Amino acid sequence: MSTRNNIMVVDRQCSSKFEEGFAVHPDKIANEAYVNMYMHHDGYPEWQAVHIAKWLLSHNNGCQDGSRMASKLVHDMYYDSCYLQKTGSFQSDIEYIYTIWSGDKDKIHVTCWNIRANECEFVLTPKKIISKYNTNTNKEG
Repeated sequence: MSTRNNIMVVDRQCSSKFEEGFAVHPDKIANEAYVNMYMHHDGYPEWQAVHIAKWLLSHNNGCQDGSRMASKLVHDMYYDSCYLQKTGSFQSDIEYIYTIWSGDKDKIHVTCWNIRANECEFVLTPKKIISKYNTNTNKEG
């Protein structure tokens, strides 16, 4: 079974326009995304959020401006069942939308929006995502 999801990269300054901050609904910021990448599989936080967090922490991926981060994200995470969506639109059957907030390498955050529950699942730093959701933490050191 597939857990469909999207990953967006948005400049963190955009969050200051909203009372909710980083917990803003993705529809309100979709037009601001550098990339809107549909991922067909494994969108639940225990996989996708951990995968994003590890990616951000590796090879200085979190130390890039939004446009560069977006292009590297597409390069590194592409597989046959994913594609780029037009900015500002989402497929109707996705379960999660992840927003990577770019623009400050020391304050990188990721938001997970649960579409079915219509609520923000979390706003966390990559290290906190790993400590909360990585079920293999003890095995990986």
